Amino acid sequence: MDKFHKKNQIEQKKQAELIQKDEFADFEGSKAELAFLKFTHFLSRNRKAVFIGLASAIVVLAVIIGFFEYRAYLFEKETVTLEDLKLTHQKSKVGLEAQIQSLEVFLQNQSTGKMELRVWKDLSKLYAEKGEFGKAAGFLEDAAKKIDTPKEIKALYFYVAGNYREREKNNTKSLENYKIAATVIEPARELNGFKAWSYYQAGRLSYLTGDKPSAKQYLEKAVKLDGAESQEDVKLLSSYLLLKLGKN
Repeated sequence: MDKFHKKNQIEQKKQAELIQKDEFADFEGSKAELAFLKFTHFLSRNRKAVFIGLASAIVVLAVIIGFFEYRAYLFEKETVTLEDLKLTHQKSKVGLEAQIQSLEVFLQNQSTGKMELRVWKDLSKLYAEKGEFGKAAGFLEDAAKKIDTPKEIKALYFYVAGNYREREKNNTKSLENYKIAATVIEPARELNGFKAWSYYQAGRLSYLTGDKPSAKQYLEKAVKLDGAESQEDVKLLSSYLLLKLGKN
């Protein structure tokens, strides 16, 4: 009798599972209607879990939005502070040393990290005016490394940094910057003038440091570039160095 009762219970359980699985077996509507019906049934059976999940998602979303809004607020506030600081420098005719010091303090205290490029550029200019070309180059190099686009700005920063390094008598670092500028600007067909000067400077420094194969490669690139009359000077300079290379 016990075995029969247990067997009956097992069969009843199987039938109940089949009924549950075939809950919508007789539904004759469209697939979209069936999917919506199943979804509403799922919600009704799992109201608590769905509510908790939805509430958690809303809280997380609110935190993320709030974080980015706060960062944007800080950036706007720091932008105003920087502009006020520079305006004060202009009106009060503050000396180079004081301008540099105030900008470096601002750089240390800014919290977003988004102002670095602007401040580095300003500090580079001030240090160049002061005659400290190594520091001026360093700030431009740091700025250039953080720029991905536009490529011409990245190349320009490295090019000017190369000029500063050369004035610092650091030809090795100067050559490195000129080479990077030439590589970065190479795909830009509309900037052949700047490209030619980058090739020339890389070739000239390669020649001065004794790397004649690299010098020839860069100088030939400068000579072969097509462009406006503004490139004639750099082509003449490049051709002259190529002649010197040929004689040596």
